[in-house]
Amino acid sequence: MATGIIDSSTLYELIHLFRERGMADTSVWTWRCSTDVTSGLIHGRQLGIAHTPALLLYPGPWGHIQSQLADQTDFLKPPLDVQKEARRIVNDWALSDNGVRLLKGSINPSYYNSKDEQSQRSFAHYQENMVVHTWPALVGPHDIFEDRNIRVISRVTGVTQRELSKVYRESKDIRNLRRFANNLSPDDELFVITWYAYLVDLLIRGRYHDEAARLEAARLHGGQPGRGGQVLHHPARNPVLRQLSGRQIRYEVTNTDRAFSNLLLAGALAERNQQKRIDLWLQNVLAARKAARSGELDFTARDDDKVAERIAAERARSLGIRTHARMFDEVTDVTISGGLGYLTSFVLTGWTDVAIAVGTYTAAKSQELGTRVGRLAFERSKRLERLASSSPGRVERDWSKSRGQGKRASHT
Repeated sequence: MATGIIDSSTLYELIHLFRERGMADTSVWTWRCSTDVTSGLIHGRQLGIAHTPALLLYPGPWGHIQSQLADQTDFLKPPLDVQKEARRIVNDWALSDNGVRLLKGSINPSYYNSKDEQSQRSFAHYQENMVVHTWPALVGPHDIFEDRNIRVISRVTGVTQRELSKVYRESKDIRNLRRFANNLSPDDELFVITWYAYLVDLLIRGRYHDEAARLEAARLHGGQPGRGGQVLHHPARNPVLRQLSGRQIRYEVTNTDRAFSNLLLAGALAERNQQKRIDLWLQNVLAARKAARSGELDFTARDDDKVAERIAAERARSLGIRTHARMFDEVTDVTISGGLGYLTSFVLTGWTDVAIAVGTYTAAKSQELGTRVGRLAFERSKRLERLASSSPGRVERDWSKSRGQGKRASHT
């Protein structure tokens, strides 16, 4: 069985979802990430949380959600030699002409201005979540950007390394962070430099998670399935992730799976404050994860969505999971009217250069015999619970605005 990580940026979208007053206030990114994490943790027992020691020291809901998940999920950190090699590869790429060009283009305001309205709103919402609600709360243990990335940030932004070192120190001053939170002004030079430094750092760390997962997979020998690297990224990191052409497997999210996850999120959203919402979500997700691991959740697709919802509700009650019918109806309504969409599948795309899954291993053997094998065919859909026994690769998500199967959502 492969092991994999959900990056902390994706996990923390749950905190923002549960802070907001209602579904109408949320963005596509926040809702989709929250759904991805809920479904992924229930069915993907191989998925853990990207870990650095500082994460458990974070105050408030950030540290709380990490510490509560620690009982039933792994906090995964690559071996030191993998970390070192991944950082070297990413640093070399980021300092190359192509890397600098891609990073510059990805942080330029025109990048999201050219996207659809939902992507623009999601990015603006993400900026508010970080600058207004996260940076001031995490001052101290949290680096807005890492000082080891200053050389790359300097190449991308044109700000000198000396000036960036000064900005790094000033970004730890709570007075500056409160000023940023009160006014996200393009005329505040310190804020603008800090924000762009943060964005470059965010993208570099996404590329690092990708490389570390690939290198962990490459450590396996003989092409046999086993422990190796999967990674699930926040959509803000997508612009710099390299295109993969490896083997793809689609793991279907049935309408019953989807209803069950929505019941858990709706039940939490019905609570009166953020802390109670987070606590109930944790309680429900960990109970469902335990049931899934023991084979108690078997959600086949139903022809009628109402039947799927009834079966999901009955299963939730049998597990002692608290739900809220009115909020579930609101969640369902907003996913339609607000264009938030429906999670239809997880798609595992294998690392292009790692012959690790059985199919890839067979292809490699065929190549040794003189048969040139190109891109492997997209496999037929598999049940979501089989994601836990799958091979290494990047875990992408397929979303649709209707309840049927949709095309790959490039931003999710």
